[in-house]
Amino acid sequence: MTKIFLSAIPFFLHCLAIFPADIDARNYINHKLPDCGIQKAIEECHSSGGGTVQMPEGVFRLRRGLVLRSNVNVEGQGIDKTVLIFGREIIKINVVKAEGNKVFLETIPEKMVAGSAVVFCRVFPPSWYGEPRPAYVKEIDSKDRAIVVDVPYGMPQLKPGSGCIIFGDSAALDRDITKGDTEIFLKHAGIFQTGEEIAIGEPPNESMIAHAFIKEIRGNNLILETPVSISFKMWPADKEIGNKKINALIWGLFPLIHGANVENIRISNLTIKGNVKENVYTTQTRYTLGAIHIYNGKNIVIEQVKVCDWHSDGISLQEGNSCIVRNCEISGCIGNGLHPGTGLKNSVFEKNKIVENEQGIYFCWNNTGHKILNNIIEKNKSHGIGGLGNPGDTNNLIEGNHIISNGGAGIEINGGRKSSNIIMNNIIKNNSQSQPGKYPGIMIYAATENAMNYTIKNNTISDTQETKTQHTGIEEKNGTYGEKPTFADNNVIEDNILSGHKVADIVIVGQNTVCKNNKCEKIEYKQQTKGKDD
Repeated sequence: MTKIFLSAIPFFLHCLAIFPADIDARNYINHKLPDCGIQKAIEECHSSGGGTVQMPEGVFRLRRGLVLRSNVNVEGQGIDKTVLIFGREIIKINVVKAEGNKVFLETIPEKMVAGSAVVFCRVFPPSWYGEPRPAYVKEIDSKDRAIVVDVPYGMPQLKPGSGCIIFGDSAALDRDITKGDTEIFLKHAGIFQTGEEIAIGEPPNESMIAHAFIKEIRGNNLILETPVSISFKMWPADKEIGNKKINALIWGLFPLIHGANVENIRISNLTIKGNVKENVYTTQTRYTLGAIHIYNGKNIVIEQVKVCDWHSDGISLQEGNSCIVRNCEISGCIGNGLHPGTGLKNSVFEKNKIVENEQGIYFCWNNTGHKILNNIIEKNKSHGIGGLGNPGDTNNLIEGNHIISNGGAGIEINGGRKSSNIIMNNIIKNNSQSQPGKYPGIMIYAATENAMNYTIKNNTISDTQETKTQHTGIEEKNGTYGEKPTFADNNVIEDNILSGHKVADIVIVGQNTVCKNNKCEKIEYKQQTKGKDD
Protein backbone atom coordinates (compact mmCIF):
# COMPACT_ATOMS: atom_id res chain seq x y z
CA MET A 1 0.00 0.00 0.00
CA THR A 2 2.75 2.44 0.89
CA LYS A 3 4.51 1.96 -2.40
CA ILE A 4 1.36 2.91 -4.29
CA PHE A 5 1.04 6.25 -2.54
CA LEU A 6 4.73 7.11 -2.68
CA SER A 7 4.74 6.60 -6.42
CA ALA A 8 1.43 8.33 -7.21
CA ILE A 9 1.65 11.51 -5.16
CA PRO A 10 5.00 12.86 -6.41
CA PHE A 11 3.76 12.43 -9.96
CA PHE A 12 0.69 14.45 -9.09
CA LEU A 13 2.74 17.20 -7.48
CA HIS A 14 4.98 17.25 -10.53
CA CYS A 15 1.89 17.75 -12.72
CA LEU A 16 0.83 20.71 -10.58
CA ALA A 17 4.25 22.30 -10.98
CA ILE A 18 4.18 22.30 -14.77
CA PHE A 19 0.68 23.74 -15.27
CA PRO A 20 1.24 26.83 -17.44
CA ALA A 21 -1.71 29.07 -16.54
CA ASP A 22 -3.17 30.64 -13.41
CA ILE A 23 -6.40 32.63 -13.67
CA ASP A 24 -7.76 35.24 -11.28
CA ALA A 25 -11.50 34.53 -11.18
CA ARG A 26 -12.25 38.08 -9.98
CA ASN A 27 -12.16 39.13 -13.62
CA TYR A 28 -14.98 36.71 -14.45
CA ILE A 29 -17.36 37.12 -11.50
CA ASN A 30 -20.94 38.02 -12.40
CA HIS A 31 -23.42 37.25 -9.63
CA LYS A 32 -26.35 37.42 -12.06
CA LEU A 33 -25.19 34.23 -13.79
CA PRO A 34 -26.17 30.81 -12.38
CA ASP A 35 -22.48 29.92 -11.93
CA CYS A 36 -21.44 33.47 -10.99
CA GLY A 37 -19.13 33.40 -14.02
CA ILE A 38 -16.71 30.95 -12.41
CA GLN A 39 -17.19 28.19 -15.00
CA LYS A 40 -15.81 30.42 -17.77
CA ALA A 41 -12.62 30.88 -15.75
CA ILE A 42 -12.31 27.09 -15.41
CA GLU A 43 -12.85 26.54 -19.13
CA GLU A 44 -10.30 29.16 -20.16
CA CYS A 45 -7.75 27.76 -17.72
CA HIS A 46 -8.33 24.31 -19.22
CA SER A 47 -8.02 25.52 -22.82
CA SER A 48 -4.72 27.20 -21.88
CA GLY A 49 -3.26 23.89 -20.78
CA GLY A 50 -4.24 23.86 -17.11
CA GLY A 51 -3.36 25.75 -13.96
CA THR A 52 -5.17 27.19 -10.96
CA VAL A 53 -8.36 29.22 -10.89
CA GLN A 54 -7.95 31.56 -7.94
CA MET A 55 -11.36 32.42 -6.52
CA PRO A 56 -11.77 35.64 -4.55
CA GLU A 57 -13.27 36.11 -1.11
CA GLY A 58 -17.03 36.40 -1.12
CA VAL A 59 -20.29 34.49 -1.12
CA PHE A 60 -21.31 32.89 -4.42
CA ARG A 61 -24.87 31.62 -4.70
CA LEU A 62 -24.83 28.92 -7.39
CA ARG A 63 -27.79 27.63 -9.37
CA ARG A 64 -25.61 25.25 -11.35
CA GLY A 65 -22.58 23.29 -10.22
CA LEU A 66 -19.01 24.00 -11.20
CA VAL A 67 -17.79 21.32 -13.62
CA LEU A 68 -14.19 20.26 -13.08
CA ARG A 69 -11.68 19.89 -15.91
CA SER A 70 -8.48 17.86 -15.83
CA ASN A 71 -5.35 19.74 -14.77
CA VAL A 72 -7.35 22.71 -13.46
CA ASN A 73 -7.25 23.44 -9.73
CA VAL A 74 -9.96 25.40 -7.93
CA GLU A 75 -8.60 27.39 -5.01
CA GLY A 76 -10.38 29.81 -2.71
CA GLN A 77 -9.00 32.26 -0.19
CA GLY A 78 -9.73 30.08 2.82
CA ILE A 79 -12.51 28.34 4.73
CA ASP A 80 -15.39 30.77 5.39
CA LYS A 81 -13.71 33.35 3.14
CA THR A 82 -14.67 31.88 -0.23
CA VAL A 83 -18.16 30.44 0.23
CA LEU A 84 -20.22 28.55 -2.37
CA ILE A 85 -23.91 28.36 -1.44
CA PHE A 86 -26.61 26.15 -2.90
CA GLY A 87 -28.81 28.77 -4.51
CA ARG A 88 -32.24 27.20 -4.76
CA GLU A 89 -34.96 27.92 -2.22
CA ILE A 90 -36.75 24.83 -0.93
CA ILE A 91 -39.92 25.32 1.09
CA LYS A 92 -41.54 22.99 3.64
CA ILE A 93 -45.25 23.65 4.21
CA ASN A 94 -47.22 22.00 6.98
CA VAL A 95 -50.51 20.27 6.21
CA VAL A 96 -53.59 21.58 8.04
CA LYS A 97 -55.85 18.75 6.92
CA ALA A 98 -56.44 16.44 3.95
CA GLU A 99 -59.74 15.44 2.42
CA GLY A 100 -59.01 12.85 -0.24
CA ASN A 101 -56.84 14.53 -2.88
CA LYS A 102 -57.60 18.00 -1.55
CA VAL A 103 -54.95 19.18 0.87
CA PHE A 104 -55.25 22.27 3.05
CA LEU A 105 -51.95 24.01 3.76
CA GLU A 106 -50.67 26.67 6.14
CA THR A 107 -49.69 28.78 3.13
CA ILE A 108 -49.59 28.70 -0.66
CA PRO A 109 -46.20 29.80 -2.10
CA GLU A 110 -46.35 32.54 -4.71
CA LYS A 111 -44.64 30.39 -7.35
CA MET A 112 -46.97 27.41 -6.86
CA VAL A 113 -49.40 27.05 -9.77
CA ALA A 114 -51.35 24.32 -11.51
CA GLY A 115 -48.69 21.93 -12.81
CA SER A 116 -46.22 22.50 -9.98
CA ALA A 117 -44.60 19.41 -8.50
CA VAL A 118 -44.68 18.74 -4.78
CA VAL A 119 -43.42 15.91 -2.58
CA PHE A 120 -45.61 14.68 0.27
CA CYS A 121 -44.22 13.38 3.57
CA ARG A 122 -46.25 11.75 6.35
CA VAL A 123 -43.55 12.93 8.73
CA PHE A 124 -40.47 15.04 8.19
CA PRO A 125 -37.79 13.97 7.84
CA PRO A 126 -39.18 10.85 6.16
CA SER A 127 -38.94 7.81 8.39
CA TRP A 128 -37.77 5.33 5.77
CA TYR A 129 -36.08 5.06 2.40
CA GLY A 130 -38.37 5.97 -0.50
CA GLU A 131 -41.35 6.99 1.65
CA PRO A 132 -41.89 10.51 0.20
CA ARG A 133 -44.65 10.59 -2.44
CA PRO A 134 -44.32 12.80 -5.53
CA ALA A 135 -47.39 14.60 -6.84
CA TYR A 136 -48.37 17.55 -8.99
CA VAL A 137 -50.91 20.31 -8.41
CA LYS A 138 -54.08 20.15 -10.53
CA GLU A 139 -55.97 23.04 -8.92
CA ILE A 140 -55.34 25.78 -6.36
CA ASP A 141 -57.99 27.18 -4.04
CA SER A 142 -56.31 30.35 -2.79
CA LYS A 143 -59.22 31.33 -0.58
CA ASP A 144 -59.10 28.10 1.44
CA ARG A 145 -55.33 27.72 1.02
CA ALA A 146 -55.87 24.28 -0.51
CA ILE A 147 -54.51 22.32 -3.46
CA VAL A 148 -56.00 19.43 -5.42
CA VAL A 149 -53.30 16.98 -6.41
CA ASP A 150 -52.65 13.99 -8.64
CA VAL A 151 -50.51 11.42 -6.79
CA PRO A 152 -49.27 8.56 -9.03
CA TYR A 153 -47.96 6.51 -6.10
CA GLY A 154 -51.11 6.98 -4.06
CA MET A 155 -52.09 9.46 -1.40
CA PRO A 156 -50.24 9.15 1.93
CA GLN A 157 -51.98 9.71 5.23
CA LEU A 158 -51.31 13.35 6.03
CA LYS A 159 -52.05 14.28 9.61
CA PRO A 160 -51.96 17.81 11.01
CA GLY A 161 -48.82 18.42 13.01
CA SER A 162 -46.73 15.84 11.14
CA GLY A 163 -47.70 15.81 7.44
CA CYS A 164 -46.10 18.32 5.08
CA ILE A 165 -45.17 19.04 1.48
CA ILE A 166 -41.83 20.04 -0.02
CA PHE A 167 -41.95 22.59 -2.82
CA GLY A 168 -39.28 24.25 -4.95
CA ASP A 169 -36.94 21.32 -5.55
CA SER A 170 -38.68 19.56 -8.46
CA ALA A 171 -40.94 19.77 -11.50
CA ALA A 172 -43.29 17.27 -13.14
CA LEU A 173 -42.89 15.87 -16.64
CA ASP A 174 -45.63 16.28 -19.24
CA ARG A 175 -44.11 13.91 -21.79
CA ASP A 176 -41.73 10.95 -21.83
CA ILE A 177 -38.00 11.58 -22.04
CA THR A 178 -36.02 9.55 -24.58
CA LYS A 179 -32.26 9.25 -24.52
CA GLY A 180 -30.85 11.81 -26.93
CA ASP A 181 -33.62 14.38 -26.44
CA THR A 182 -32.57 18.01 -26.17
CA GLU A 183 -36.04 19.24 -25.12
CA ILE A 184 -37.94 18.32 -21.94
CA PHE A 185 -41.67 18.98 -21.64
CA LEU A 186 -42.87 19.96 -18.16
CA LYS A 187 -46.27 20.57 -16.66
CA HIS A 188 -44.86 23.85 -15.39
CA ALA A 189 -41.33 25.28 -15.59
CA GLY A 190 -41.84 28.24 -13.26
CA ILE A 191 -39.15 27.31 -10.74
CA PHE A 192 -36.37 27.25 -13.35
CA GLN A 193 -34.25 29.87 -15.09
CA THR A 194 -32.02 29.73 -18.15
CA GLY A 195 -28.54 28.39 -17.42
CA GLU A 196 -29.48 26.38 -14.35
CA GLU A 197 -28.57 22.75 -13.71
CA ILE A 198 -31.17 20.02 -13.31
CA ALA A 199 -31.12 16.38 -12.30
CA ILE A 200 -33.39 13.87 -14.03
CA GLY A 201 -34.45 11.00 -11.83
CA GLU A 202 -37.19 9.02 -10.21
CA PRO A 203 -39.03 10.03 -7.06
CA PRO A 204 -36.86 10.26 -3.98
CA ASN A 205 -33.90 7.91 -3.79
CA GLU A 206 -35.06 5.26 -6.21
CA SER A 207 -32.65 5.53 -9.13
CA MET A 208 -29.51 7.01 -10.55
CA ILE A 209 -29.55 10.69 -11.49
CA ALA A 210 -28.61 12.19 -14.86
CA HIS A 211 -27.54 15.84 -14.96
CA ALA A 212 -28.27 18.47 -17.62
CA PHE A 213 -28.07 22.23 -18.11
CA ILE A 214 -30.85 24.51 -19.33
CA LYS A 215 -29.92 26.40 -22.50
CA GLU A 216 -33.30 28.04 -23.02
CA ILE A 217 -36.86 27.98 -21.63
CA ARG A 218 -39.77 28.06 -24.10
CA GLY A 219 -43.03 28.23 -22.20
CA ASN A 220 -42.94 25.10 -20.04
CA ASN A 221 -40.28 23.37 -22.13
CA LEU A 222 -36.60 23.18 -21.24
CA ILE A 223 -34.10 23.28 -24.10
CA LEU A 224 -30.91 21.59 -22.95
CA GLU A 225 -27.27 22.36 -23.71
CA THR A 226 -26.55 18.69 -24.47
CA PRO A 227 -28.75 15.64 -25.15
CA VAL A 228 -30.25 13.65 -22.28
CA SER A 229 -28.16 10.59 -21.43
CA ILE A 230 -31.01 8.35 -20.16
CA SER A 231 -34.68 7.63 -20.90
CA PHE A 232 -37.59 8.10 -18.48
CA LYS A 233 -41.33 7.75 -18.78
CA MET A 234 -43.53 10.61 -17.70
CA TRP A 235 -45.88 10.05 -14.83
CA PRO A 236 -48.57 9.07 -13.89
CA ALA A 237 -47.04 5.64 -14.32
CA ASP A 238 -48.43 2.91 -16.49
CA LYS A 239 -50.53 1.07 -13.91
CA GLU A 240 -49.85 -2.26 -15.64
CA ILE A 241 -46.17 -2.08 -14.75
CA GLY A 242 -47.05 -2.48 -11.07
CA ASN A 243 -44.13 -2.24 -8.68
CA LYS A 244 -41.71 -1.72 -11.56
CA LYS A 245 -43.26 1.56 -12.65
CA ILE A 246 -40.73 4.19 -13.66
CA ASN A 247 -41.59 7.79 -12.96
CA ALA A 248 -39.42 10.87 -13.33
CA LEU A 249 -39.23 14.15 -11.55
CA ILE A 250 -36.99 16.95 -12.76
CA TRP A 251 -35.02 18.10 -9.76
CA GLY A 252 -33.41 21.49 -9.35
CA LEU A 253 -30.59 19.77 -7.47
CA PHE A 254 -26.90 19.35 -8.21
CA PRO A 255 -23.47 19.12 -6.58
CA LEU A 256 -21.77 22.49 -6.21
CA ILE A 257 -18.55 20.96 -7.56
CA HIS A 258 -18.57 17.88 -9.77
CA GLY A 259 -16.66 16.10 -12.50
CA ALA A 260 -16.38 12.80 -14.35
CA ASN A 261 -13.32 11.09 -15.83
CA VAL A 262 -11.00 13.85 -14.64
CA GLU A 263 -7.48 13.83 -13.23
CA ASN A 264 -4.79 15.97 -11.60
CA ILE A 265 -7.03 18.43 -9.74
CA ARG A 266 -6.77 20.17 -6.39
CA ILE A 267 -9.83 21.71 -4.70
CA SER A 268 -8.87 23.80 -1.69
CA ASN A 269 -9.48 26.66 0.72
CA LEU A 270 -13.22 27.19 0.42
CA THR A 271 -16.58 26.47 2.04
CA ILE A 272 -19.58 24.73 0.50
CA LYS A 273 -22.85 25.39 2.27
CA GLY A 274 -26.23 23.77 1.72
CA ASN A 275 -29.61 24.94 2.92
CA VAL A 276 -30.48 22.29 5.48
CA LYS A 277 -31.91 24.46 8.21
CA GLU A 278 -34.82 24.38 10.61
CA ASN A 279 -35.76 20.92 9.37
CA VAL A 280 -36.29 22.13 5.78
CA TYR A 281 -34.59 20.39 2.86
CA THR A 282 -35.20 18.24 -0.19
CA THR A 283 -36.08 14.58 0.25
CA GLN A 284 -33.84 13.57 -2.70
CA THR A 285 -30.55 12.45 -1.14
CA ARG A 286 -28.78 10.41 -3.85
CA TYR A 287 -25.00 10.35 -3.51
CA THR A 288 -24.74 11.77 -7.05
CA LEU A 289 -25.98 15.02 -5.50
CA GLY A 290 -23.14 15.27 -2.96
CA ALA A 291 -21.71 18.73 -2.33
CA ILE A 292 -18.56 17.52 -4.11
CA HIS A 293 -19.20 14.53 -6.38
CA ILE A 294 -16.49 13.06 -8.59
CA TYR A 295 -16.79 9.97 -10.76
CA ASN A 296 -13.64 8.18 -11.90
CA GLY A 297 -11.26 10.83 -10.64
CA LYS A 298 -7.53 10.18 -10.58
CA ASN A 299 -5.02 12.15 -8.54
CA ILE A 300 -7.70 14.37 -7.02
CA VAL A 301 -6.79 16.31 -3.87
CA ILE A 302 -9.49 17.95 -1.73
CA GLU A 303 -8.07 19.84 1.23
CA GLN A 304 -8.95 22.70 3.53
CA VAL A 305 -12.56 22.49 2.37
CA LYS A 306 -15.56 22.91 4.67
CA VAL A 307 -18.88 21.30 3.73
CA CYS A 308 -21.88 21.98 5.96
CA ASP A 309 -25.66 21.58 6.01
CA TRP A 310 -25.79 19.62 2.74
CA HIS A 311 -28.85 17.61 1.66
CA SER A 312 -26.85 14.58 0.47
CA ASP A 313 -23.29 13.32 0.98
CA GLY A 314 -20.62 15.84 1.84
CA ILE A 315 -17.84 14.50 -0.40
CA SER A 316 -18.54 11.57 -2.73
CA LEU A 317 -15.77 9.90 -4.74
CA GLN A 318 -17.07 7.11 -6.98
CA GLU A 319 -14.52 4.90 -8.73
CA GLY A 320 -11.14 6.43 -9.46
CA ASN A 321 -7.66 6.06 -8.01
CA SER A 322 -5.10 7.83 -5.83
CA CYS A 323 -7.32 10.56 -4.40
CA ILE A 324 -6.76 12.49 -1.17
CA VAL A 325 -9.23 14.18 1.17
CA ARG A 326 -7.44 15.88 4.04
CA ASN A 327 -7.87 18.66 6.58
CA CYS A 328 -11.52 19.10 5.64
CA GLU A 329 -14.51 19.85 7.88
CA ILE A 330 -17.76 18.05 7.05
CA SER A 331 -20.81 18.59 9.24
CA GLY A 332 -24.59 18.57 9.23
CA CYS A 333 -25.02 16.53 6.03
CA ILE A 334 -28.22 14.53 5.59
CA GLY A 335 -26.15 11.86 3.80
CA ASN A 336 -22.70 10.53 4.60
CA GLY A 337 -19.89 12.86 5.52
CA LEU A 338 -17.34 11.08 3.32
CA HIS A 339 -18.37 8.46 0.77
CA PRO A 340 -15.58 6.36 -0.76
CA GLY A 341 -17.76 4.96 -3.52
CA THR A 342 -17.86 1.81 -5.61
CA GLY A 343 -14.51 0.95 -7.18
CA LEU A 344 -12.41 3.69 -5.57
CA LYS A 345 -8.83 2.56 -5.01
CA ASN A 346 -5.65 3.59 -3.18
CA SER A 347 -6.95 6.81 -1.66
CA VAL A 348 -6.18 8.68 1.57
CA PHE A 349 -8.67 10.29 3.95
CA GLU A 350 -6.75 12.02 6.71
CA LYS A 351 -7.02 14.68 9.40
CA ASN A 352 -10.64 15.47 8.60
CA LYS A 353 -13.27 16.53 11.12
CA ILE A 354 -16.49 14.65 10.35
CA VAL A 355 -19.33 15.42 12.75
CA GLU A 356 -23.13 15.34 12.92
CA ASN A 357 -23.78 13.78 9.51
CA GLU A 358 -25.83 10.63 8.84
CA GLN A 359 -22.80 8.32 8.78
CA GLY A 360 -19.31 9.64 9.20
CA ILE A 361 -17.49 7.63 6.52
CA TYR A 362 -19.42 5.15 4.40
CA PHE A 363 -17.61 2.43 2.44
CA CYS A 364 -19.42 1.40 -0.70
CA TRP A 365 -18.47 -1.67 -2.76
CA ASN A 366 -14.98 -2.72 -3.86
CA ASN A 367 -12.96 -0.13 -1.98
CA THR A 368 -9.34 -1.25 -1.89
CA GLY A 369 -6.08 0.11 -0.59
CA HIS A 370 -7.44 3.13 1.30
CA LYS A 371 -5.86 4.79 4.31
CA ILE A 372 -8.28 6.32 6.82
CA LEU A 373 -5.90 8.23 9.08
CA ASN A 374 -6.17 10.54 12.08
CA ASN A 375 -9.73 11.75 11.50
CA ILE A 376 -12.13 13.04 14.14
CA ILE A 377 -15.42 11.19 13.59
CA GLU A 378 -17.96 12.27 16.19
CA LYS A 379 -21.67 12.58 16.86
CA ASN A 380 -22.85 11.24 13.51
CA LYS A 381 -26.41 9.92 13.57
CA SER A 382 -25.52 6.41 12.44
CA HIS A 383 -22.16 4.61 12.36
CA GLY A 384 -18.88 6.44 12.67
CA ILE A 385 -17.46 4.30 9.86
CA GLY A 386 -19.97 2.05 8.13
CA GLY A 387 -20.41 -0.46 5.33
CA LEU A 388 -16.90 -1.90 5.60
CA GLY A 389 -16.45 -5.33 4.06
CA ASN A 390 -19.19 -6.37 1.68
CA PRO A 391 -18.56 -6.76 -1.11
CA GLY A 392 -14.91 -6.47 -1.99
CA ASP A 393 -13.58 -3.90 0.51
CA THR A 394 -10.03 -5.17 0.95
CA ASN A 395 -6.59 -4.05 2.13
CA ASN A 396 -7.80 -0.88 3.81
CA LEU A 397 -6.07 0.67 6.81
CA ILE A 398 -8.07 2.51 9.50
CA GLU A 399 -5.57 4.05 11.91
CA GLY A 400 -5.29 6.83 14.46
CA ASN A 401 -8.90 8.02 14.33
CA HIS A 402 -11.03 9.35 17.17
CA ILE A 403 -14.44 7.70 16.71
CA ILE A 404 -16.63 8.99 19.51
CA SER A 405 -20.32 9.35 20.46
CA ASN A 406 -21.81 8.24 17.15
CA GLY A 407 -25.38 6.99 16.95
CA GLY A 408 -24.48 3.51 15.71
CA ALA A 409 -21.30 1.50 15.97
CA GLY A 410 -17.92 3.12 16.03
CA ILE A 411 -16.96 0.89 13.09
CA GLU A 412 -19.53 -1.29 11.32
CA ILE A 413 -18.23 -4.37 9.49
CA ASN A 414 -20.91 -6.21 7.50
CA GLY A 415 -18.84 -8.92 5.78
CA GLY A 416 -15.63 -9.39 3.85
CA ARG A 417 -14.61 -12.96 3.11
CA LYS A 418 -10.91 -12.20 2.57
CA SER A 419 -10.79 -8.63 3.76
CA SER A 420 -7.19 -8.09 4.93
CA ASN A 421 -8.46 -4.83 6.47
CA ILE A 422 -6.49 -3.45 9.41
CA ILE A 423 -8.00 -1.40 12.25
CA MET A 424 -5.35 -0.11 14.63
CA ASN A 425 -4.41 2.66 17.05
CA ASN A 426 -7.89 4.20 17.11
CA ILE A 427 -9.77 5.66 20.08
CA ILE A 428 -13.33 4.35 19.96
CA LYS A 429 -15.70 5.28 22.77
CA ASN A 430 -19.25 6.08 23.85
CA ASN A 431 -20.94 5.03 20.60
CA SER A 432 -24.44 3.53 20.06
CA GLN A 433 -25.98 6.83 21.19
CA SER A 434 -29.13 6.42 19.08
CA GLN A 435 -29.97 2.97 20.49
CA PRO A 436 -28.09 2.31 23.74
CA GLY A 437 -26.80 -1.23 23.94
CA LYS A 438 -27.46 -2.17 20.32
CA TYR A 439 -24.10 -1.41 18.70
CA PRO A 440 -20.58 -2.24 19.87
CA GLY A 441 -17.48 -0.13 19.42
CA ILE A 442 -16.40 -2.42 16.56
CA MET A 443 -18.97 -4.79 15.11
CA ILE A 444 -17.64 -7.70 13.04
CA TYR A 445 -20.96 -9.00 11.78
CA ALA A 446 -21.35 -11.61 9.07
CA ALA A 447 -24.46 -9.77 7.92
CA THR A 448 -24.29 -10.39 4.16
CA GLU A 449 -21.37 -12.83 3.86
CA ASN A 450 -18.55 -14.20 6.01
CA ALA A 451 -16.60 -11.53 7.92
CA MET A 452 -13.00 -12.70 7.97
CA ASN A 453 -9.33 -11.75 8.00
CA TYR A 454 -9.64 -8.50 9.95
CA THR A 455 -6.74 -7.38 12.12
CA ILE A 456 -7.87 -5.28 15.08
CA LYS A 457 -4.89 -4.15 17.08
CA ASN A 458 -3.75 -1.53 19.61
CA ASN A 459 -7.10 0.24 19.79
CA THR A 460 -8.45 1.91 22.93
CA ILE A 461 -12.15 1.08 23.16
CA SER A 462 -14.24 2.23 26.09
CA ASP A 463 -17.47 3.57 27.47
CA THR A 464 -16.71 6.36 29.92
CA GLN A 465 -20.27 7.58 30.49
CA GLU A 466 -22.27 7.35 33.66
CA THR A 467 -25.17 5.94 31.62
CA LYS A 468 -23.65 3.40 29.25
CA THR A 469 -24.58 3.20 25.58
CA GLN A 470 -21.68 1.20 24.06
CA HIS A 471 -22.37 -2.02 25.97
CA THR A 472 -19.79 -4.11 24.09
CA GLY A 473 -16.31 -3.20 22.88
CA ILE A 474 -15.59 -5.63 20.00
CA GLU A 475 -18.18 -8.16 18.87
CA GLU A 476 -18.03 -10.97 16.34
CA LYS A 477 -21.45 -12.17 15.22
CA ASN A 478 -22.62 -14.87 12.82
CA GLY A 479 -25.61 -14.44 10.58
CA THR A 480 -27.75 -15.77 7.76
CA TYR A 481 -28.02 -14.34 4.26
CA GLY A 482 -30.35 -15.78 1.66
CA GLU A 483 -30.97 -18.81 3.93
CA LYS A 484 -27.22 -19.49 3.97
CA PRO A 485 -25.34 -19.30 7.26
CA THR A 486 -22.54 -16.75 7.42
CA PHE A 487 -19.64 -16.68 9.86
CA ALA A 488 -17.35 -14.21 11.58
CA ASP A 489 -14.03 -16.00 11.91
CA ASN A 490 -10.29 -16.03 11.18
CA ASN A 491 -9.81 -12.57 12.63
CA VAL A 492 -6.96 -11.28 14.81
CA ILE A 493 -7.88 -9.22 17.90
CA GLU A 494 -4.82 -8.35 19.93
CA ASP A 495 -3.15 -5.74 22.12
CA ASN A 496 -6.31 -3.66 22.51
CA ILE A 497 -7.26 -1.81 25.71
CA LEU A 498 -10.95 -2.08 26.57
CA SER A 499 -12.91 -0.82 29.56
CA GLY A 500 -16.25 0.32 30.90
CA HIS A 501 -18.54 -1.96 28.89
CA LYS A 502 -21.77 -3.14 30.49
CA VAL A 503 -22.04 -6.52 28.71
CA ALA A 504 -18.55 -7.56 27.57
CA ASP A 505 -15.33 -6.04 26.33
CA ILE A 506 -14.91 -8.66 23.60
CA VAL A 507 -17.34 -11.25 22.19
CA ILE A 508 -15.79 -14.05 20.07
CA VAL A 509 -17.68 -16.58 17.94
CA GLY A 510 -14.99 -17.61 15.45
CA GLN A 511 -13.27 -20.92 16.17
CA ASN A 512 -10.16 -19.72 14.36
CA THR A 513 -10.16 -16.12 15.54
CA VAL A 514 -7.04 -15.16 17.49
CA CYS A 515 -7.75 -13.13 20.61
CA LYS A 516 -4.67 -12.37 22.70
CA ASN A 517 -2.84 -9.80 24.80
CA ASN A 518 -5.89 -7.58 25.19
CA LYS A 519 -6.18 -5.57 28.39
CA CYS A 520 -9.80 -5.97 29.40
CA GLU A 521 -12.11 -7.31 32.09
CA LYS A 522 -14.46 -9.67 30.26
CA ILE A 523 -14.10 -11.77 27.11
CA GLU A 524 -17.14 -13.84 26.15
CA TYR A 525 -16.75 -16.89 23.90
CA LYS A 526 -19.88 -18.08 22.14
CA GLN A 527 -20.28 -21.46 20.49
CA GLN A 528 -21.07 -21.69 16.81
CA THR A 529 -21.96 -24.40 14.34
CA LYS A 530 -19.11 -24.18 11.85
CA GLY A 531 -19.92 -24.43 8.16
CA LYS A 532 -17.75 -24.53 5.10
CA ASP A 533 -15.76 -21.34 4.55
CA ASP A 534 -16.26 -19.39 1.33
